[in-house]
Amino acid sequence: MSLEDEKYKMVVSRQWQDEKGEAKKEWYFRHDKIMDFFLVQNFLGETDAAESLLVDRMGDPRFRGVYFLLATLLPLDAAKELREDLIQYAADTKDNTVSNTFVQLLRTR
Repeated sequence: MSLEDEKYKMVVSRQWQDEKGEAKKEWYFRHDKIMDFFLVQNFLGETDAAESLLVDRMGDPRFRGVYFLLATLLPLDAAKELREDLIQYAADTKDNTVSNTFVQLLRTR
């Protein structure tokens, strides 16, 4: 595989040896937006697990991009409901980093 092909990989691996000399390997998404695309699939749908994720991850900065995707992927009524939840969360925590952008993205619909 040439270096030209490297730019088309969605995930990359990191390999090393630990202090005992054993081989270790970790996989990472090349870009956060790729990771967000795959993660958002777990937030979609009307299952209890999806509903739980929507609430449980509001304060986790690792999921900001997922919420931004949800502003455009959720059905309009569900997106408006999530907007209200994010606004309430922002009011309670004084953390409006997700709610502001979510509102702006939803407004474009």
